Amino acid sequence: MTVVYRFRSMHNLIHEYNELEQQELVLSSPRYFNDPLEGYQDVFWEGGEVLWENLLRHYLLNLHWAATNCLIFDSSEDFEEYAIDPKLTREDLPTDEFRQQFDSVCQSFFEEKGFRRISSSLASLPKPLKRNNLQQILSAIHPSALESVLERMRTSGVISEEGPKVTSSTDSETVENLIEALSDAMADEDEELLESVASSLGPLKSHMYLQQAVQTGVEQLELHHKKHHLLHQSFPDRYIREIANSLIHTNWHTLCFAKECASPPMWATYADEHRGAALMFDADRETEQSWGKLTVNGRTGWNNSGPKCGEIQAPLNPVDYGSSPPEVDFFQFLGTLPLPKLVSAWHSTPDGRTSQKLGKIVDDQDAWQDNLWDHFNSMSTRKLSQWEYEQEVRMVLPDLSGTEGSHRKVTYDISQLEGVVFGLRTELEDRFEVMRILSENSRGDDSSPVEFYQMVFDGGKFKKVKVDIL
Repeated sequence: MTVVYRFRSMHNLIHEYNELEQQELVLSSPRYFNDPLEGYQDVFWEGGEVLWENLLRHYLLNLHWAATNCLIFDSSEDFEEYAIDPKLTREDLPTDEFRQQFDSVCQSFFEEKGFRRISSSLASLPKPLKRNNLQQILSAIHPSALESVLERMRTSGVISEEGPKVTSSTDSETVENLIEALSDAMADEDEELLESVASSLGPLKSHMYLQQAVQTGVEQLELHHKKHHLLHQSFPDRYIREIANSLIHTNWHTLCFAKECASPPMWATYADEHRGAALMFDADRETEQSWGKLTVNGRTGWNNSGPKCGEIQAPLNPVDYGSSPPEVDFFQFLGTLPLPKLVSAWHSTPDGRTSQKLGKIVDDQDAWQDNLWDHFNSMSTRKLSQWEYEQEVRMVLPDLSGTEGSHRKVTYDISQLEGVVFGLRTELEDRFEVMRILSENSRGDDSSPVEFYQMVFDGGKFKKVKVDIL
């Protein structure tokens, strides 16, 4: 028998959320992980003129959308959620008038401001572009892009003549020179140094904005400050982060376990400073590739009458703490978009040109899907080496319907619970309540009773000892 441990606070188990009584396990999505670098992918951008032109169009589309939302939403929560929509396409815009306004923004940016040839310059780079250098280029383009958006919003009467304006912008020639300098650095094998330097530009600009706010006597950051910061400062960084996180892989949820329970940092971090407990689950181990498998019950899909629920049997995969982040070709693996939208929004242009990468996708979709899932499995089971003390194994459930939200609940059968380990500081009344709930839940069940353990420190070793010896 292989046992895995699920560390929980008493707040989660018996006080606030009653997970133990309801026999619930709660999975979290990456946005709510305690490590923001978890799930990080080494995304790169490499493609022909069609793909780069469509990325710039998509950037303009989301900038136009964000500027409009900044005028609509008064709630900070709504603003943060809807400011950028990575899956948005021109066809998704709500009205013909909105689409015409966006077309006018593109006309202003590409033709009137002279940024048409930027796509060709990006396509001619000798090496793939990493995210920080892409952010540097988009940051250079951004003032002119925002200027195009605001000009068209003023022309159409969405904002007044006294509305927000761009005080300074970069012309297309300056951006061309930046791309040329980056190309030379790539030829000299110096692009990694530039990538490192570029990674600091976003935080520096953000700090300068805050410093200016402090110096001008701002006492509290209001919603209008956040909107200004997004539109004028942080949009390029936010855009790249959102498209990399949302367009390659579907959202996913993780259920975390540990191979061992004798790690004091695990008790301190995940079990309320040793006041909680570790649930011991029987993982049916079958292969060397996985640590075992666990059968749970939860939502498996949707039909016309609502959610479908049933049994979910998923492997528990050990987390990889040693490998580098998986490299992912952004343009090749836009995996969350339906094929028609993928083709129309990213791999073709209004004048009928198509990208060369499209054939690699449509000619063998099975192989493309297999590669995409290989990337997903590598990404979703990898953490930085500094977390190795956790010795984590995890269940990963993709959210294929995109309806699960930030957290997802599943339930387990009481027969799968082998034991409960109490921490060094677990209160007497909490231990009693856990024992009482499990006694109630186990009535009528033919499986072996749940065993109880206590963590102790014997002066040299931190270990669990069995305490129900009757």
